[in-house]
Amino acid sequence: MTNLVRLEKAEWIRLTDLFLIGANSPIISKQLGRDIKTVTKALRLLRTVMIQDVPDVFEGVVEVDETYLGGQKKNKNKSQLSREKVMFGRESKKGKGTTKQPVFGILCRNGKVFAELVDDTEAKDLVPIIVKKVKAGTRINSDTWRAYTGLATKGYVHRTVEHKEKEYVRGKNHINGLEGFWGLLKRKLASKGGVRRHYLPLFLGEYVWRYNHRKEELVDQRKRLIGLITSQFSARS
Repeated sequence: MTNLVRLEKAEWIRLTDLFLIGANSPIISKQLGRDIKTVTKALRLLRTVMIQDVPDVFEGVVEVDETYLGGQKKNKNKSQLSREKVMFGRESKKGKGTTKQPVFGILCRNGKVFAELVDDTEAKDLVPIIVKKVKAGTRINSDTWRAYTGLATKGYVHRTVEHKEKEYVRGKNHINGLEGFWGLLKRKLASKGGVRRHYLPLFLGEYVWRYNHRKEELVDQRKRLIGLITSQFSARS
């Protein structure tokens, strides 16, 4: 199907089905009778098109929030902690100022989610993404993190909940949907034994896509992915 991964169409179909039901690379390699290197390349292509298959603009009632990805300190060995201290100049800590990877997310209630790795969680990092991805006039729910303070001046209806005061729901104001997605994302990454930062964008894109298409049948998910791969690489040829 592509010049980069030499698989027959039937193999792509089987590989995609196995991937969608959660099979890992060794299992897929054994099922297809293909070497692990070929399977790994094919899965990388699937995750690459997943990243690109996201909603352009969100509207309605939207939630925004940030989180951090990285294993807990108690689960890291001494060598991991030492490398982290050399890399960042200090050991990671919990919350703001952590050396873990920050992630920003947008979720439309009863709809889809978008998430992106960011350098930091200040207004300069998050507001441009919101302006690009959320339609002006939309009602945005957030916690009271300072990065969101100026959203009303950008043309949004901004509502908050005060997590520091243990307030998680105020009427229809909450970010429970997005926090639920963060929990799902972290459980999935943890089940893989953790993911290197270099590969985080691919795995983040995968779980965003899976969430957005969770209500579709397996056959429809597969058709969509194979269609995306076909169209992308046909355009290159």
